[in-house]
Amino acid sequence: AFALAGAATAQDGGQAALRLLDLVRLQCQTRYGQHACVLLDGVVYALLPVVGAADHAADRHLRIAEDIVRRAEEALRISVRSGLGHAVPGVAGVRDSRADADLVLRVLGAGQVADAGQVRARTSLLVLGEFLAERRDQAAGPWQDVLTHDAEHGTEYARTLICWLDAGCDAGRAAERLVVHPNTCRYRLRKVQRQLGIDLDDPDQRLVLWVQLRTLAGLRG
Repeated sequence: AFALAGAATAQDGGQAALRLLDLVRLQCQTRYGQHACVLLDGVVYALLPVVGAADHAADRHLRIAEDIVRRAEEALRISVRSGLGHAVPGVAGVRDSRADADLVLRVLGAGQVADAGQVRARTSLLVLGEFLAERRDQAAGPWQDVLTHDAEHGTEYARTLICWLDAGCDAGRAAERLVVHPNTCRYRLRKVQRQLGIDLDDPDQRLVLWVQLRTLAGLRG
């Protein structure tokens, strides 16, 4: 799947997408002598054959996608990103492969290319975050108390927590990311436990807190 990084107007985007479709068709025909390409909702999809071993085919598909993205930038002066779905054994699985590719596109930036396996952690968090956001009971949790406390008291508990959790619960590494003394980081963590009643010694609570801060609050260490 190939998607434009953005266009000034809808008309510009439509014209750019058609030029991208022509480019993808040409590249697929040059390499395979046949092609199955289509433009749907502003995204160009190419159905590529698996020739030889699956892992070798996957590498080749990535190289093709990277080449197309580069050619689009150089020849068409448009910025494109590309996501590849899993290889499937037959036409019946194409719908699932397209869904994979669409999901990959959502976590990529301009000029980036990746297949579903390379960004699985990011797409899994994306799907999990959307699930949590749709379920009020699952979205509730101490992460909201942390953000509220920060907003009302000017503390940096949420930022401290996500840096600490991203650092594998290592106060020293978290302090480096926060640009504070390790004792300051430890002090904040103790305050979080005492004031907000969050048990940071419980691995389940740490896991859920990290997931909610990452996916619902959009924080990263």
